[in-house]
Amino acid sequence: MRRTATSRREKLWSVQRAPIILSALALMGFIAFESFAVTTVLPVAMTDLDGQNWYSMSYAATITTGLVGYVIAGMWIDAHGVRKPLAIGGALFVLGIAVCALAPSAPMFVLGRLIQGFGGGVDSVVIYVLIARTMTVDMRPRMFALLSAAWLLPSLVGPLAAGHLTELTTWRTVFCVAAGGSAIAIVALLIAGARPSASSSLSSFAGADFPDRSEGPAVKSPHRNVIVALMAAGALVSLHFAGQLSVVEGLVLLLLGSLILLPAARMLLPAGTFTLRTGAPRLVGLRAILGAITTASDVHLTLYLQDQRGFASSTAGLVIASGAAGWAAGSWIQGRFDADRTRDGRLLALAAPLVSFGPVIVVGYTLDLLSLPAVILGCVLMGAGMGIAYPRIASATLRITNSDEHGRYSASLQASESMGTAALLAVIGILLSAMVGDSGFVTSYLVLAVLGLVGIAIVWWPTGSLRDASRT
Repeated sequence: MRRTATSRREKLWSVQRAPIILSALALMGFIAFESFAVTTVLPVAMTDLDGQNWYSMSYAATITTGLVGYVIAGMWIDAHGVRKPLAIGGALFVLGIAVCALAPSAPMFVLGRLIQGFGGGVDSVVIYVLIARTMTVDMRPRMFALLSAAWLLPSLVGPLAAGHLTELTTWRTVFCVAAGGSAIAIVALLIAGARPSASSSLSSFAGADFPDRSEGPAVKSPHRNVIVALMAAGALVSLHFAGQLSVVEGLVLLLLGSLILLPAARMLLPAGTFTLRTGAPRLVGLRAILGAITTASDVHLTLYLQDQRGFASSTAGLVIASGAAGWAAGSWIQGRFDADRTRDGRLLALAAPLVSFGPVIVVGYTLDLLSLPAVILGCVLMGAGMGIAYPRIASATLRITNSDEHGRYSASLQASESMGTAALLAVIGILLSAMVGDSGFVTSYLVLAVLGLVGIAIVWWPTGSLRDASRT
């Protein structure tokens, strides 16, 4: 029977779930802290290790092995549960950070980043599946909103804290803090996950008001999946470097990387993702598009504000950080609504236009049609859209898929975003290399604005769209 609007809302916090919630938030918080802090200390670390030529690889390493971690974790969890993946993935994540902290050379630092990325990819999927297996359908949007909030504080204070720690001590201290905090959070999550929960069996909730089942990822062989993931990871590295070469060389590398990445992505992601088939495949595709737009917009806006408009790095950082306020608001708003097809569709139909406001307003700013306060407003609106979209996409995907496929679909959501973001950053990198002055940024943000329209079309398309909630 379908739930009514007057149904009593289940409480997220309880004695059984509180340890899992708190430890998951702590782990996500330290993952976020390390992610934001490393952008601050990486230049210092590479200079200290005399490894400036390793800078790009140091940045791309975690993205590369994280993709492999997502894929392996999805299969591993569906077959054997979450405990071993959490323990081993967590150990590798902490080990990788520790290797970075103690690295005597740049190659050893990169090795640590590679290990860390794989472990972090595994643990990210574990957290998604733990949420699916310990919480009901209506609790999940609120829990994913909390996870989004766990990224907000590190996004605001992480770079500042890392900078001060580096100035007072050394850049290695930042990695030591991240390793120690993550280790404590992982142990706490292992202990909490071993405790019985009143909501541990949720098979009856999966797809309760969405009877259609989406096809799983097309690749069925675990060994083949791993090989394909490694191929995709190699393609991601090539795409990352494409934006740093000359225009011709970059285009050649982009083409070669795409020829590997696109077939690999088709095999790794759920069948129908590229054709935006209704259901979970369309949600996976939407996550890739919206996530890539937001990341590319933020990364290049700081560059534009400093290089083309002459703002200080602190001012540019504050403009980007303003999006965190919108993200928090969006997460809170969507968490006030229960999870069903109608509410999910309406919230995502609101989120997609909000995300598109970001690049559209920046286009106006690059053409001197809008002022900096308008850009700040665009960042806030884009953040609000992502604050709504991230939790809703994740909870909706878990709701409409079989419980024994939660691992693979959780991995697909994150893998699709990684691949989409890397590809988009590479394209924009080549555009900026090929064009002089503001023209490259104008063109780049026009591309992002068009992608924003694609995101809107995905959720507003009249036939079989996410908004079409009349059928149950």
